[in-house]
Amino acid sequence: MNFVFWQNIISIHQKAFLEALVKQPGVGNVMLVVEHELTPVRKSMGWDTPEIQGVEVVLSPSENSIKEIVRANKDAVHVMGGIRIGRMITVAFDTCVQTKCRIGIMTEPYDDAGWKGKLRKAKYSLYRMKYFKHIGFVLAIGRQGVAQYTELGFDSKRLFAWAYFITLEQPLATAPPSKDIRIIYAGRLEEAKGIYRFARELFATGARNCTLDIYGEGSDEEKIKQLVAEYGLTEKVSFTRYIKYAELLERYRHYDWVVLPSTQKDGWGVVVSEGLLNGLKAICSRKCGVSWAIKEGWNGVTFDWQQEGSCRNAINKMLTGEDFATQNEISGWAQCNISGDAGAEYFMKIVGSVYNGNAKPGIPWEV
Repeated sequence: MNFVFWQNIISIHQKAFLEALVKQPGVGNVMLVVEHELTPVRKSMGWDTPEIQGVEVVLSPSENSIKEIVRANKDAVHVMGGIRIGRMITVAFDTCVQTKCRIGIMTEPYDDAGWKGKLRKAKYSLYRMKYFKHIGFVLAIGRQGVAQYTELGFDSKRLFAWAYFITLEQPLATAPPSKDIRIIYAGRLEEAKGIYRFARELFATGARNCTLDIYGEGSDEEKIKQLVAEYGLTEKVSFTRYIKYAELLERYRHYDWVVLPSTQKDGWGVVVSEGLLNGLKAICSRKCGVSWAIKEGWNGVTFDWQQEGSCRNAINKMLTGEDFATQNEISGWAQCNISGDAGAEYFMKIVGSVYNGNAKPGIPWEV
């Protein structure tokens, strides 16, 4: 069976899954068609364009080329990074519908907050009537993605929870023990990511037995630094501008916990996956899709910004908990359930369920 993936960029977060998919039994050609090589934002965050072994990559095709790719791969399964999102995917989707190709959708949840969210919901309600009948399956990222397509009435037998499945190349290595609980945050420093609010909650506990290392840039940077100064924690909190992605991956071994405290929609949250694969425990807002992969009190804790005291309670569990799994246990679990290999195996079970009548597979990270 051949597959064509239509996506916005050549993403580091898709590399491991696609490379593992190529090696799955029964898989022929895998093609990745992208509108852009990388976005300026990703470049500024330290990303380089990944080389994806065994996958045919097509960059920025013209409209005629898009249509030709679809027609030349009429018998393939075409997996779109959303329904009619962007010029390229819109042309590809419409051509697939006209050509009666097999279509799947791989998508993060749409932002349903505020009046713009109501407009988006209305748009997808129209899509339900016009396009759902042409879609063979939906890979919805995170609980919110699944909930949205469930509410839209997409057939539950063809709706599957999805994630960003990644694999880390470097072997697991443990940094020397520390008397402090070492926490890493990597990402944008802005309200939507919640790092200022999290730091305020953490510092307010009065705990001095932890360090927080922040990698990133954004509008909240000075506000966080001011907070650090007010609490007299300059020796416990460090700031590092964006570094190369490969270098960031090497830093994880120096930490005990990874934090992702998003206050707004966060489709998955790969920084947590990276931490778990390195054996770190995670403290994570339930706004993040990856919170679904957190087993409370085992590989981390989650919290809800909507519930008063929820974040502080999670922080206290992080600071005092002793019953969490070991680094090796967490890393081993992550390799089996949220790695590229796990995603490729799960994907092929999904394809078998949709097109061969096999049973609907279980969600890997719920195992």
